[in-house]
Amino acid sequence: MELKILVTGGNVFVPGRLNAHFSTVVYLEHKDRRIIIDPGNLSSMDELEEKFSELGISPDDITDVLFTHVHLDHIFNSVLFENATFYVHEVYKTKNYLSFGTIVGRIYSKVISSWKNVVLLKGEESLFDEKVKVFHTPWHAREHLSFLLDTENAGRVLITGDITPNRLSYYDIIKGYGSVQVKNFLDRVGRIDLLVFPHDAPLKPEVKK
Repeated sequence: MELKILVTGGNVFVPGRLNAHFSTVVYLEHKDRRIIIDPGNLSSMDELEEKFSELGISPDDITDVLFTHVHLDHIFNSVLFENATFYVHEVYKTKNYLSFGTIVGRIYSKVISSWKNVVLLKGEESLFDEKVKVFHTPWHAREHLSFLLDTENAGRVLITGDITPNRLSYYDIIKGYGSVQVKNFLDRVGRIDLLVFPHDAPLKPEVKK
């Protein structure tokens, strides 16, 4: 399995007007599978267009899309991948997305209804010849998942999702200032060669200061 970071996530803040998050987009190739983890949202489209062109692929070539959780900054661009199978924790079906608001709720409904082939996960699966291990990590959202990847080019890679959205939150957690549940999870996962955050640049833990 080969890993590429297509978009490095972050957020845009304009005082009094805007607080917009955009998610890291991860691309994996494994045999005949072309896999996206967290396809991101509207602000990522230009960068995705460029990266797909560099890779020589189109949205129709994506076979599988994995979601850490069902928030729009992570899922919106999933509407592009009409031929994909979508992997999401089963709890997502119990949420009332229309309660998020008249406009936002309708966007959620339209995005989710575009998923024609859905695989429901519990958070204890191994996917793609056991190259992807799935963990249920429900401390940011009830349906939240994290993924441990066994890759040829980056070693053991942990896709944390929003349980550690950025480097600062990660440092707080490992120093004992953050969530005990997340720290216990990180300890249980063990050695990691690369941490991929949804709203920050990736980090190699062995070189952190």
